Amino acid sequence: MHEVVCVGDVHEGLSFDFRIDPETGVSERALDLHGNFARAARWAIDHQASLFCVLGDLFDRTHVAPIFRELARRDVIEPLGKAGIEVWILAGNHDQPRRAARSTSLDDFRGYAHVHVIREPKTETRTIDGRTVGFILLPYLHPEEIVEQIREKLGKEIPREEAYEAARRVWKAWIQNRADELKDADLRVLFGHFEFQGARYASTTPPEVVPHDFTFTRDMLPASVDLAVFGHIHLHQSLFGKVVYTGAPERIDWGERLDPKGFIALRSDGTWTFEELPARPMERVDVVVGPGDDPTRRVLEALPKDVAGRLVRIEVRLPDELRPSLDEKKLEKHLADAFHYEVRLTSTERARTATDEFTMDPLRLLSDYVDKSLADHPRRDAIKAEALRLLREALA
Repeated sequence: MHEVVCVGDVHEGLSFDFRIDPETGVSERALDLHGNFARAARWAIDHQASLFCVLGDLFDRTHVAPIFRELARRDVIEPLGKAGIEVWILAGNHDQPRRAARSTSLDDFRGYAHVHVIREPKTETRTIDGRTVGFILLPYLHPEEIVEQIREKLGKEIPREEAYEAARRVWKAWIQNRADELKDADLRVLFGHFEFQGARYASTTPPEVVPHDFTFTRDMLPASVDLAVFGHIHLHQSLFGKVVYTGAPERIDWGERLDPKGFIALRSDGTWTFEELPARPMERVDVVVGPGDDPTRRVLEALPKDVAGRLVRIEVRLPDELRPSLDEKKLEKHLADAFHYEVRLTSTERARTATDEFTMDPLRLLSDYVDKSLADHPRRDAIKAEALRLLREALA
């Protein structure tokens, strides 16, 4: 069968500060993300897929280094073209500019006849295995864009607090109208990059905070839409019988360490399967060291026997006077086969607010500022993630 392969949240260009190739400046961890993207493309080619769709956040920001665009071109875009497979790329919240007139790294692929970069809502129809499939395509739109469009449609100024509900009504009507236009299709599918009410996030990572961001609700999907497949949330899941999140094809951060990774293969009869991809194993080790304990021994006893090829994070809580007793050389020897490891020490006696070293790195400075200013905020990590993303976009 000629499946539609749906991949979400690749995040090509995401920065990692370890195992960096001095010639390319690219971390091997970034190549993990790219590698699973390429595996999804290879699956599509091997199974003679009819369509390969990226449901947002192909890139980690609007403008990424040329090498990441070249990797995507060499290992995904061009092989799919040679196999005669059409490619759709929806803009996501990471790679969609805040103003439609601005260019983006996604636009580099517009020159390929088999590639369609989708930055505005639209519909498409394709014939797959003799069945007509209608697609409603909803790339990510930033909250301010939605507010501006609502004001233009209404022809008057409206307060931001009223714009959300106005946007909901407009989106609901637009989806219904597009579904009605596709009434003769054998299958109607919505592809989008938004949060859907009721979706679960990765095990420990809070959702990314975008002020006044838009959330879809069940009443916005008419009965005539047979299936909705979303990107944006990295945890693969299905909701309410006809809403599916592809999840990210590789683990992006530690909150996803227990989550299976892969992509969705959709068939023209509306059935789908989750095709799992090999993800980098991630091990988190939590150790509490009490007075009189040997911190090195406690940590070594807690480490898994097999760390080869794994990302390992060691969280150690211990009294201040025992910090110098932790023999990091012994840890390094034990973890020599790990892909990468990091040790985080936390005092059991007091909160540590001072930074360990002087830095002029703007990303580190912003991160430290958020940690100090919002130390007790329940969504501090999510706010920090969005602030760092905006700063990376401004610095690009």
